[in-house]
Amino acid sequence: MKDEKEAVCSGRTLTPLLLGVFFWFIGVGVFLILISSTSKEVKGAGIIFFILCGMEGSYFLLFWRNKRITMTRDDITYRSIWGKEKKYSWEDVRSVRYKAAGRGAYRILIQTDRKICIETGMMENSEEAEKLIKGKGYLGLH
Repeated sequence: MKDEKEAVCSGRTLTPLLLGVFFWFIGVGVFLILISSTSKEVKGAGIIFFILCGMEGSYFLLFWRNKRITMTRDDITYRSIWGKEKKYSWEDVRSVRYKAAGRGAYRILIQTDRKICIETGMMENSEEAEKLIKGKGYLGLH
């Protein structure tokens, strides 16, 4: 039977999708411009730039496609950007805290045997997850 109180945070928002596509287009564009150069150093820089932009773009596209955190009153199910899922009980949680992410944004960092980050600016439904976490007694004022 499903728990009535469930929060599903997903990376399926516009921000990671746009960032992923943006990095791929920039990487390909600069690569095509620099690869047409006659200088080997410039061509090498173009290849390195393409690889770096491709890696960054791939990270954001995988984040958009796969990352999901499902929380209930009993457990947390974390799916990584690689699509691997692991379930944690709330008893496995060592700590929960806010972490600055720059420009007024923040993350919620859940520490178990791994760090589970809820990127509040890039994940849908993060407010519901934050409410559920507070309901469990974490992130409160002490």
